[in-house]
Amino acid sequence: MIRNYLVTAWRHIINNRLFAAVNMLGLALGILSCVLIMLFVLDELSYDNWVPNGDRVVRMHTGFYMPDRPPFETVSSAGRMMPALSSYASDQVEAGVRLVTSDFTILTEGRTFTETVTVADGSFFSVFALPFLHGDASTSFRKPMDVVLTESQAIKHFGRSDVVGEVLTVCCLSGEKLELQVTGVLQDLPENTHLALDILVFLEPSMFDAMPNILNTWTSVNTYTYFKLKPGRSVQEFQGRVTYWLDYESPLREMVGPDVVPSSLVKLKIMSLRDLHLRAIRDAGSMGDMKPMGNFSTVIAFASIAALILVLASINFMNLSTARASMRAKEVAIRKIMGASRRQLIVQFIGEAVLISLFALLIALVGVELLLPAYSDAVGKSLTTEVFENGIGVAVLIGVALLLGVVSGTYPALYLSRYLPAHTLKSTRSASTDQNKVRSVLVVVQFSATIFLAVCTLVIYGQTLYARSMDVGYEYQDKLVLEGLNGSQARRVRESLVEELKRIDGVTSVTVSSEVPSQDRENNTGFQLLNPPEGARADGVIINYHTVGSGFMEAYGINLVAGRYLSEYRSTDIIRPVGLEEVGNAATMINVSAARQLGFSNPVDAIGHVLRASIVSAGTQELEIVGVVEDVFFRSLKFEVRPSVYFDHPELVRAATLNFKTNDLAGLTVEVDTVWQKLVPATPISREFLTEMVYAQYEAEESQAQLFSVFSLLALIIGCLGLYGLASFAAERRTREIGIRKVMGARVLDIVRLLVWQFSLPVLFANFIACPLAIYAMHQWLQGFSYRIDTSLVLLAALIAGVVALGISWLTVAARALKVANAKPIHALRYE
Repeated sequence: MIRNYLVTAWRHIINNRLFAAVNMLGLALGILSCVLIMLFVLDELSYDNWVPNGDRVVRMHTGFYMPDRPPFETVSSAGRMMPALSSYASDQVEAGVRLVTSDFTILTEGRTFTETVTVADGSFFSVFALPFLHGDASTSFRKPMDVVLTESQAIKHFGRSDVVGEVLTVCCLSGEKLELQVTGVLQDLPENTHLALDILVFLEPSMFDAMPNILNTWTSVNTYTYFKLKPGRSVQEFQGRVTYWLDYESPLREMVGPDVVPSSLVKLKIMSLRDLHLRAIRDAGSMGDMKPMGNFSTVIAFASIAALILVLASINFMNLSTARASMRAKEVAIRKIMGASRRQLIVQFIGEAVLISLFALLIALVGVELLLPAYSDAVGKSLTTEVFENGIGVAVLIGVALLLGVVSGTYPALYLSRYLPAHTLKSTRSASTDQNKVRSVLVVVQFSATIFLAVCTLVIYGQTLYARSMDVGYEYQDKLVLEGLNGSQARRVRESLVEELKRIDGVTSVTVSSEVPSQDRENNTGFQLLNPPEGARADGVIINYHTVGSGFMEAYGINLVAGRYLSEYRSTDIIRPVGLEEVGNAATMINVSAARQLGFSNPVDAIGHVLRASIVSAGTQELEIVGVVEDVFFRSLKFEVRPSVYFDHPELVRAATLNFKTNDLAGLTVEVDTVWQKLVPATPISREFLTEMVYAQYEAEESQAQLFSVFSLLALIIGCLGLYGLASFAAERRTREIGIRKVMGARVLDIVRLLVWQFSLPVLFANFIACPLAIYAMHQWLQGFSYRIDTSLVLLAALIAGVVALGISWLTVAARALKVANAKPIHALRYE
């Protein structure tokens, strides 16, 4: 019996090659898309699941919600929070740990490497039970300056993995080289983790004596803070305890005043370790994590697309199968007369669908192997098919193919098997009007989904292009950024380095700063306006600040609104550090938003007034406002412009910007490298063109748009395959009609127009359904950007997507209709 089913199914496939090919290709594209998307989804969902007892590990995030300024949210927290909360909630917390990350230079046998070093409390391995390759947690991380490396770092710096007892030279902390002994080697962490731990150093608090804003602070958020909860304790329970402490027990009560509830200004948010990769972005604001964060909404969106494409492929199968029902009506009738039951016919037709589905699976898997490298690059991951290479994975794939075949074939099987022999053998009618309506509805569903995806793709691309082309308030073309000027060696030769860089051919200017536009560093402190005029704020306000050297504003083309720029020729413009009991004096500039926040309705009125603030590494300073500049988008357009203060504080300089006028970029970088190597040989150079840094802010959106476009195209191809198959069948069934029309004088164009119009109505209906849904969805998505494209452009994207979908459907149907319309009438009239 089974052999008979298989032979019959195979003969049907061979005898209906076009029908089978369209179905196989449609299903193969659906399975291919689904497998690729699910590899991405499974990887995203697997982050940190491998960490032992990870369900008990949580991290604390911080949000500041100050009046008159945008919220500041970050995955970091203040240095004093961990010990305070570990003690306060000792009945809930088993252990806590702080991580501080920074780039250091590693010196190895005359070579230099820039590596990210993580400094952690000695309780690190009590929270994270990571697997050791050499050494163990109880002996490898017990005293200050102990160093634990990953296997890849050990091999990189020493050429082997067993390096316990070796010395790692790190440059530099407080201007001094450190000789650190390696006490353990970890197995390389899997890629699916938010942790970036290549070099782990035991935290000695005195390491940060010169930087009290790291550990000795309640408000500066520069540490990643983790807690391991005791068994049976929940995240929600610990969150409630933390919020109570913040409002009633914490030192922040005195800082905010007796009439203010601390949690109305500061929120300490607790999140489970296994939620961090996908959900931490909602707490992060503009401040990134140790590794790029994922987004749960993106995972849901792509999983939905995978399901949608599979549904589209199934719809194709059902449409074509029911369309050809009348072609198999006599076959069904004869089988029934010969004794076949309806159950046997259903099994036969479902078996044919399953066979086609299994062939489609083989085609799809070949496609996955061919496309996976390019797809991995597009999503920024090293995806593999390992998840499908074991017995369970193979069973899942085959199960999906079988399910797809059964789901796709059930409706056609039920429809075909219901024919009554008596009616069928005396009837020459085609499929019923009801079935034509069903097929039209399925075509509407197909193209609704396709148009929806196309609109989303166009809007995402449009927003990315808008962000790149919008006037951000500064010039970012023809600029090369060097980082690492805060290193001990670079700091000693900074002036000489700048002068040498200025002498390079093509370099028009060099200026220094703490950061450059596009770098999402947040620096905040309280500023008090002294002797405020009427209408200005008398209370202190927290404002973001940047260190900029002389010529920075001019180099970036940031326009002056009032006053003057800072100048290297005015010694009083530069901040000089002072002692605890002293007050320094210097000059500063502010942007228009800061002037407005300070209470000045006219920026000109701010000139000459003095701001008092405590500046890192400088003590208390009184800063005279000498200039007001236009607002600048230091961050991407996802975020609002921040009120900002600009001053010249050499101690905080990290970067240099080279303005250049040359087309020989390779020659320029070679000369820059030569100067750097000459003056700063112990530190690897870190340089990047500013245009690349600015564009990198929108890489996630651009990558998302590319993937949407690919899967939209696949959905469109699947839809067009279905239309082509239906058009082929319709033309075949109307061959005699077409012949008669031609004999009666119809032109080829008239016949093509007739068939095209038949399939235009479902696509038009699809436009009316998909466009409003897509417009609403994209309007919600755009709310995540403070500056976004106009709603009219979303409407235009919907119009373009609808017209393109209609045009492609016309071409698809017309391609098949032309072949039939051009046939000689004599052949059509002889058709049976």
